[in-house]
Amino acid sequence: MATLNIQGQKVKVDDAFLSMTPEQQNAAVQEIAKSLPAAPDGDAAAADERAKAGIAKAQQIMDGGGPKPEGGHKVPDYQPPGFDMGAGGTFLTSTGEGIPIAGPLIDKGLTAAAAGIGSAISGEPYSQVQGDMAQMQETSRAAHPVAKTLGNVTGAVAGTLPAMMAAPEAFGIGAASVPAQALISAGTGGMINAADSAVRSGGDPRETFKGGLMGLGAGLAAPVVGPLIGKGVKAVADNLHIGSVARALGLDKRAVSVLADAARQDAVDPAKLAQLGNDGMLMDLGPNMRHTAGAIAATPGEGKAIVRNAIGARDADANWRIRSALDETLGEAPTPSRIIDRANTNQQRLAPEYREALRDAGPVDTLPIARYLETEAQTLRGEPQRLVQRVRSMLDHQPTPADVARARALGQPAPGTTLVSDAAELLNTRHAIDDMLETTQGTNAVNALTTARQAVDDELRASVPGIKEVDAKYAELARQKEAVQRGQSVLSSGREAPRPDELATEVQRGALPQGLQVGPSAVPLRLREGARAEIERIVGTNANDRVALQRLIKGEGDWNRARLSTLFGSDKAQSIINLLDREKLFADTSNIVTRNSESAARIAAQDAISGETSRGFGVPEGFIAGGVRGAARAAGLRSAEKVVSALRNGGNDKAISQMAAALTSGQQSPVLAALMKAGQGSRLQQSQVDRVARALLLSSTESN
Repeated sequence: MATLNIQGQKVKVDDAFLSMTPEQQNAAVQEIAKSLPAAPDGDAAAADERAKAGIAKAQQIMDGGGPKPEGGHKVPDYQPPGFDMGAGGTFLTSTGEGIPIAGPLIDKGLTAAAAGIGSAISGEPYSQVQGDMAQMQETSRAAHPVAKTLGNVTGAVAGTLPAMMAAPEAFGIGAASVPAQALISAGTGGMINAADSAVRSGGDPRETFKGGLMGLGAGLAAPVVGPLIGKGVKAVADNLHIGSVARALGLDKRAVSVLADAARQDAVDPAKLAQLGNDGMLMDLGPNMRHTAGAIAATPGEGKAIVRNAIGARDADANWRIRSALDETLGEAPTPSRIIDRANTNQQRLAPEYREALRDAGPVDTLPIARYLETEAQTLRGEPQRLVQRVRSMLDHQPTPADVARARALGQPAPGTTLVSDAAELLNTRHAIDDMLETTQGTNAVNALTTARQAVDDELRASVPGIKEVDAKYAELARQKEAVQRGQSVLSSGREAPRPDELATEVQRGALPQGLQVGPSAVPLRLREGARAEIERIVGTNANDRVALQRLIKGEGDWNRARLSTLFGSDKAQSIINLLDREKLFADTSNIVTRNSESAARIAAQDAISGETSRGFGVPEGFIAGGVRGAARAAGLRSAEKVVSALRNGGNDKAISQMAAALTSGQQSPVLAALMKAGQGSRLQQSQVDRVARALLLSSTESN
């Protein structure tokens, strides 16, 4: 039996009331209150009967569908003595108790606050309610020890973590060495636990010393144990995370784990696969991915066929792929000889225009030219003197047989050698000088011929009206022929190739009209055609060696990139460079995957024949074959082979086939995004678990 104070009146309730739920008890109190008179009537028996009737009415309401407490009735916070709060309530009330040092005070404060609220609601004296609350806590904690422990641990961690985050140095976090971390952590742990034990024991020196000693030991272990726990929990979380990713993809968990680890080691950038175009594969994204594919290609089974068929099909289309991309970007490649032949033909077609200009020409005066050349011949020596003398001899007009016959018929002496006076002859002299300039070497010789030609050209300009317009057309065609030849050398690495700034100047000046030419020149166009033809020649002679192709066109430095930008524009130049880089990457992948797999297959076959099993293409052999890079490739391949071999020995050929299909997939495959997600691991950070573990260790002796 128990007594309740309802509206100032004492009402006894039996065990039926105490066995009710809180909601039922609240409803019973409401019904009892309704049945009480305004003032006590002094009839205790009648009051008891009314209480029983109220309890029965409350039970009827709860069982029969009457108004429920949640329909507007308020549930009091105070509960009678011996009430079990359940696991949830026990956990919550135990959390404050577990906070280091201040835990007991917080626990008492919470109990006192709850007692005050319960006293106000029930009307019972505060001291009685406080005692009831304490008894309720003891009953609940005894009934739910696991919930109590979890609450204490939660409070301990919650009380320690903020301090650890605010002052990590005080807990040894971030110290230079593990011993330093241990010493600092031990000191902090000892002080915290000593203070906590003192508070909980009422200042007992023995308990205080015991708590400090235990905190000291836990603090010493925290810098070592905490990271180990963090690493272990992180590994478990990552493993579960990979499992979920594998299930979402429908792949074997071990296959996803291997590929995710390779992607993580290669620091794979998902955007790179899109940059590789439709022919890019997952295995192109890093050395570990390639080595894994190479190990699969050397392992008999379906996975080997998948990898090798994908590589073979891509390699077979390389030549077509490169030519198509170049044609799309730069246009079809011209043939230089045909361009030059057309220019020669067009120059020949200018002959009627020259004849038309010479028709109205008067006699030319070559005497000043002859005197100049004779003077030069007296002072020059060697090849320049010989060339000047040849030009001077071209100015002599030799009488024809008709001239001799005509003079004899008139009874005149036979005519002798005279200077050229016919404009056509002087024009032919200039053409001859042009031919000589094409084959002449040496600065002095070229200068001598150029000066002589200029003298002849000046006389033709003065004597033959309209000839310079025809000359402009002829010179433009000559410049175009020269530009085609020049364009074929701009990408070479020799001294004959122009520097980027020189080529830019040539293109700029080449577009300007020369002499009496009307409109821009086609020299820049011919330069581009020459360069495009040279690119086609390089592709045609190195199509099966994409590494050499990339080196020849792209070059070792930035000069060819700048030259291509000058001729074709920066966007097209970048497209060409990207194409060559992609194909070189594809060639590297093919080389690593297929060549290494062939080496492994040959070694396996030789071992089978000889019965030896200790031989292999390891790091030393890789260094002998390819230096440091060869050793690195061999090490990566051996590591990947171990993984694949372990899978195969486990009878998991399906996982290897799935890995092969994933490695040969392109940008449309969902595998890459999933691997990136798997490679990132779970959101749980090892450092977070580490700190929680340290907090647990440092607070492990703080609460009971």
